[in-house]
Amino acid sequence: MRIIIKCFLLTITLASCGTTKDTRYRDTTMLERPPILPIIRQPGGQRITDNSTIPKKTDETGLGEAVYMTTTTPPQLKIKQPFDKAWETLNQALQMNKIKITDHDRNKGLLYIRSDANSLLEKAKSFLLNQQKESNYLITVTKGDAETTITVTANTTDQSGSYGYQDGYYEEPVDISQELLEKLYKTIHDDLVEE
Repeated sequence: MRIIIKCFLLTITLASCGTTKDTRYRDTTMLERPPILPIIRQPGGQRITDNSTIPKKTDETGLGEAVYMTTTTPPQLKIKQPFDKAWETLNQALQMNKIKITDHDRNKGLLYIRSDANSLLEKAKSFLLNQQKESNYLITVTKGDAETTITVTANTTDQSGSYGYQDGYYEEPVDISQELLEKLYKTIHDDLVEE
């Protein structure tokens, strides 16, 4: 019997709580409403369009005008960047051209690279005659005021293993330092992706 009385009292209590006439939470007239903007448009009138544009990031690759070649002898590659940035740019260009760096000294601005025969005919000839046609080159990176200068020269001090005798004929590798510099210029000017 006690359980029945407790259930009855609980039911009456719950019913009395649900029947209040408190309108604080049901009345929405005091809530903020968005402003009503008048639409002023006449039929057949001119439509207003927004012609403004957001400047897009250029999809161009390479440094463009920030790199140039001199006409001096020997030719020089000039990059309008500080030494540290130009060093990274040069390393990226060497990697893109698959040129192997054998040694480097950043403090002195020296890169030692090895470049093999670049034409398909030269590669086939060196393969058939069992000759190694690799040459060592020295890239010198010189710090300037507003730009960095890069030169490529044949490294004659470390060429002992890159050429040899063939039937008593001494064959010295062809100096392609100018072609290497031009290849680096084209890569940095046109193809390099800035990070």
